[in-house]
Amino acid sequence: MSKGFSAKWIIASDGNLYENSTMIVDEGKVQQIVSKETFNETDVKHHKDFGNAVITPGFINLHNHLQYTEIGKVKSKGLKACVKKSFVNFKKHYFIAGMKKNSFIYRLANLLSEYFCLGRDEKIHSFKKGLELSLLNGTTCVAQLSKESKYFDVLNEIPVKTYLFFELFSDSPDSSKEEFRTIQKKIDKLLKQKSENTFVGVAPHSVCSVHKRLFKTLVKYCKKNNILMTIRIAESQDEMDWLKFGFSDVDVLNSFTGHKKFDPNIEGVSPVVYLEALGAINKRVLATYGNYLSKDDLEILKENSVSFAYCPRVSDNLHNKKLDFETVIKYFPKKFGFGTNSLAFNDDLSLLNEVRYVNKGPNGTILSPIEVIEYLTKYPAKILRLDNIIGTLEEGKDADFNVFWLSDNEDYNAVIDKKRPDYVYIKGHKMVSKGELVKKV
Repeated sequence: MSKGFSAKWIIASDGNLYENSTMIVDEGKVQQIVSKETFNETDVKHHKDFGNAVITPGFINLHNHLQYTEIGKVKSKGLKACVKKSFVNFKKHYFIAGMKKNSFIYRLANLLSEYFCLGRDEKIHSFKKGLELSLLNGTTCVAQLSKESKYFDVLNEIPVKTYLFFELFSDSPDSSKEEFRTIQKKIDKLLKQKSENTFVGVAPHSVCSVHKRLFKTLVKYCKKNNILMTIRIAESQDEMDWLKFGFSDVDVLNSFTGHKKFDPNIEGVSPVVYLEALGAINKRVLATYGNYLSKDDLEILKENSVSFAYCPRVSDNLHNKKLDFETVIKYFPKKFGFGTNSLAFNDDLSLLNEVRYVNKGPNGTILSPIEVIEYLTKYPAKILRLDNIIGTLEEGKDADFNVFWLSDNEDYNAVIDKKRPDYVYIKGHKMVSKGELVKKV
């Protein structure tokens, strides 16, 4: 059924800014954008005129842990939960009791402990809640990181586009071999079952939680199958110390999660140089965080066409340090997007808030409103290799879009000051109406 959606402004993210225009959608695909003067309402079966509003493509979040959404808000009950909690508290007391409670390692261990104590249904509920909050904030595509495949069925049943990156950990050649076998079986199985909205990649956690053997195996696997890999790079001081000295509090976290201590493949180098030696710096890599990247590291990443997921609020929250926004733009022009991580370490799942957090420079805003929208839509779509179906409002692409109402004295520039969209559509179907979910996930 053909539909028409009219607004004062349409930011298509393809280089075009349309005024007083109508976007025509048929079978969930954008057909064309025409001026209101040439639009004939009788040519469509349904027409919605939003009036003084701006339409943008749906937003794309490049780094999510939606499974942690309800951590701290939901407590498991029952005998099984009590046993789990007792076991975890014993481990915490044994391994991390002496650490400062505001340290990165302690906070991460505490998060994993609380998550471990949740039951399967509670974890799925937490994940669904994260998806709902993402939709309310205008996100129609997420890059989700998780070690578990339990969320796959949920993702297959919803229209939100998802790039599911499977997290991997290993501490030896043997565990690397076993971890790869497990993930290979999962991916092979899921690729046969996935919906058209679900995509699969791998996420070796970091240099200090993944053995060199697994990195080398994954590099070959990703190249052979042309799939993406996302890695936390230079995220914490603990990671930098581990590479410099051969040990750090990361070893404590690894012991807490059941992994043996292992030594760096090369000591005294940066994470980028370390990964480059393993062949893991290439165009299929999406690097995340980068709080401790040096100029030399950034040059290497740029030369190898590595993309970047920028998570400024979580970086400041967890590490009191982030990569400067102007540096991100300099070294990853049109090759980066934003991520929110999770509510465990962030105030909300709003990508607009993520941008606003860093877009103020000494001489005003760094990116213009149209550039902001492009870095939330067009460029992350290219990073995830989904730009053939989303990212811009062009002919033949899915009609995934947000609608923001404007005040009488506002134009399209006001979009970056809005709290959240008033309407969210996926494939031309209304998901959010007047700031409320049409239907729960």
